[in-house]
Amino acid sequence: MEFASYNKVVTQRGYTYGYYHTPNPNKGRPTVLLLTGFPSTAQDWSSQYSYLAKHDYGVIAPDMLGYGGTDKPTDADAYRAKPMAQDIVDMLDKEGVQKAVSVSHDWGVIVGTRLVNYHADRVLASVSISIGCIQPNPQWDWEREIQHYNKTLGYDIYGYWDFFAAADAASLIEKNLDSFYSLFFPADPTLVKTDMAPRGKICAWIESNRQADLPSYWTEEDKHKHQARLMHGGLQGPLNYYTARVRALDNKDDETVPEENYKFNMPTLFVATLKDYICLPSTNEATLRKFCDDLTVKEIDSSHWVMFEKPDELNQALGEFLADKV
Repeated sequence: MEFASYNKVVTQRGYTYGYYHTPNPNKGRPTVLLLTGFPSTAQDWSSQYSYLAKHDYGVIAPDMLGYGGTDKPTDADAYRAKPMAQDIVDMLDKEGVQKAVSVSHDWGVIVGTRLVNYHADRVLASVSISIGCIQPNPQWDWEREIQHYNKTLGYDIYGYWDFFAAADAASLIEKNLDSFYSLFFPADPTLVKTDMAPRGKICAWIESNRQADLPSYWTEEDKHKHQARLMHGGLQGPLNYYTARVRALDNKDDETVPEENYKFNMPTLFVATLKDYICLPSTNEATLRKFCDDLTVKEIDSSHWVMFEKPDELNQALGEFLADKV
């Protein structure tokens, strides 16, 4: 990662995290924390990292639990949102960063939301990409959510989660990795609606080793580099983000969050990816608006993978928000 050193921290619960860090040069601008989702290492933020560092922001981009140079526990309980948020606070503490701007994408958003729920005094501003927020829900039930979305939208938005939570998912994906990539990073973003979201579809796709076109934002070399970073330690850790939610492992923690802590009492940006057929822009914006008084929304005509597909537009949205609100 340009401008960065790669550091390590051992968190209070004993896990070692690797993370890229560039201090802000004159302390005049805040530090921006970049939190990735599935299946992303910190390198997926390379364009945003370089942009922010060049504009004199401090930047911290961790390999999240299960990825890259960070520990990869196989027990799904390790991937509960509350302790992962504390891991990030431990990282900020090591670097002497009292407050940071939290920027999150995909499953990074559940960690970003728990930073707001449990550690709001450490969050200067919040940015969420594709997903608005993932608030505590002590009654969360994956099966009930599947049925709800099927009735309201006509398809199983989260239908692929049970495959990702299956015991043999990691080995099957690793065996047919190009097939998985062609569906998860498709040239045609509607494929996720027809061949990934409905229950059973993604398993059938990967078992048959189906292939689709490479997206325009990647060359074959780009894809292979991404695969090499992801496969450093295998897929069981990354897939545990889904296993933890299918098994409702956050529910007991979520019971402890006071309702007033759901509020985002800081400037907040939601970047809506308009060609995202899983993380639906309208639904996610509506959810976030319930909890934000100071919300900015930026729509980008992109698939879920906006940091690859429209990096300059995303950088501009971040830069304008930071200049205006922070």
